[in-house]
Amino acid sequence: MGVKIIAFVKAKEGMTKQELRDRWVRRHAPLTLKFPHLKGYRINIPIDEYQDLEELPFDGTAELWFDSLEDMKADYAAEEAKKAVADAKSFTDVLYHIYMEEHVMK
Repeated sequence: MGVKIIAFVKAKEGMTKQELRDRWVRRHAPLTLKFPHLKGYRINIPIDEYQDLEELPFDGTAELWFDSLEDMKADYAAEEAKKAVADAKSFTDVLYHIYMEEHVMK
């Protein structure tokens, strides 16, 4: 069973969208990419002019894929994950993880 984490992120108060993008993509992502069992990783940042809501509840999401729950647990127990989680908390006010069983339809 494939496992996906979807992380919902709200940037620190006062951080611009560009600052968030640079911090997340350039400095945080390399930490996450060190997870040995990680099969896929995407960072999603909204395009403001195409949103239906005036203010979105989150500034972005991330998707992390693993082949199994055991692989995900092993990675999150490792030192790399501790560093990545601490780093994520340094530039976010809100960080929610939702653990998903993925069903690919296409």
